[in-house]
Amino acid sequence: MSIVKEDDIINNKLVWSTSIELMLAKWCDQAKAFEWMHTEAYSYFEKNARIITIVSNVLTAISGLTNVISGGTIVNGFQLAWAFGSLSIIVSITNMLQEKMAYNIRATEHRQYSILWGTIRRKIEEEIGIPPESRKECKTFMKYLRQDINQVSVDGNAKIPEFIRENCYHKFSKIPNFVLPEICGEMEHTQVYNRKSDTNEIIISVESQSTDLSCSLINPSINNKS
Repeated sequence: MSIVKEDDIINNKLVWSTSIELMLAKWCDQAKAFEWMHTEAYSYFEKNARIITIVSNVLTAISGLTNVISGGTIVNGFQLAWAFGSLSIIVSITNMLQEKMAYNIRATEHRQYSILWGTIRRKIEEEIGIPPESRKECKTFMKYLRQDINQVSVDGNAKIPEFIRENCYHKFSKIPNFVLPEICGEMEHTQVYNRKSDTNEIIISVESQSTDLSCSLINPSINNKS
């Protein structure tokens, strides 16, 4: 039996293991949740921006038309132009709300965050969905993946409305073993790397390879039959 020493496993070299795969699976779950939340936020803000724009345009058109029609008409000493002129004030208010609430800008931001989280999710799914020997170098992959996650998290997480976080929790908490982001109210203990688990995994793999090699040397006819 070939023995793999623990120092060979953790000597400044990051290799694919079960613990890394489980961690990436959690990150992938969270990426799905973030992608969903930003997509919902985009739909929410884009809808509000569209409503305000339509209302503003309709009121502007009505205000201009009524001013032309009413002209200097007076009813019981009251000029109709004053009433219809108040529509211009409402239009100004809606335009101010559009500017201050920045619905269009926020919708664009959330759409971009949704795209970024979708890209991260697909990267993880593609990598852990293939055999370890066919994957990218583990350390490099983890380095750039962490950079992508940190960048989009710092910029976008705080911008997700609270009601969308609550909706995300109610939607995905029903899925067994699905790991939600902490901003949705889902907290869990910090997990520590299990050296024994990964060491045993590599030893078993080496033992299996050694056994197959021994069988081939003892009985060469096995290879011939194959």
